[in-house]
Amino acid sequence: MPHAAHAVRAQLLRKVSASTPITRTMRKAVRVLAEGNIPSLVVGGYAVQENGYARFTSDVDIVVPNVAAARARLTLNGFRENPGSSMTVTDRISKVEVDLLPGGGSVGPGPLLLPVPTELSPEPAIADLKTLLEIKLSSYLGSPLNRAKDFSDVVELIKANSPPRDLPLHPLVRDQYLATWDGLEAERRRPPLIPEP
Repeated sequence: MPHAAHAVRAQLLRKVSASTPITRTMRKAVRVLAEGNIPSLVVGGYAVQENGYARFTSDVDIVVPNVAAARARLTLNGFRENPGSSMTVTDRISKVEVDLLPGGGSVGPGPLLLPVPTELSPEPAIADLKTLLEIKLSSYLGSPLNRAKDFSDVVELIKANSPPRDLPLHPLVRDQYLATWDGLEAERRRPPLIPEP
């Protein structure tokens, strides 16, 4: 569960950036899915905000056990299909896009599969820090140049949360986490540069 202070900052960010409709869309999508007995897990930029890194995002990423079933449920309840994408729907009212990600599957060549959500609730389940770090690190490792933003998210999430070095992450992403953690710690301990007179 993300920290309450992070959630408050995330709400403020969405207010000042005029992106509050993503919260309404996310909550609506989760509720519609739960009513159809489809568990879900909110990840991506929204979860990054809720876990302490106040960066802008304009869409919602939701992991579901079955993308086709979730898409069908949403398109019958206030969302429209996006031409050319079998994994994205758009809220008919807010125009916010919802990307549906396959639990137990992958959307890229990273070493880890996405978690399979099991919690069925009309209230959003937001990915916790450990889960989010694993997803972001896996995505980055699978495509370092194309997914550099995921690595940036990892760096900022570590800075915002100060997790322990021995955070029990999956072995396939742990080395990258340790290298990143150690690099940030080295930079933090480095004495400031003193300008020459």
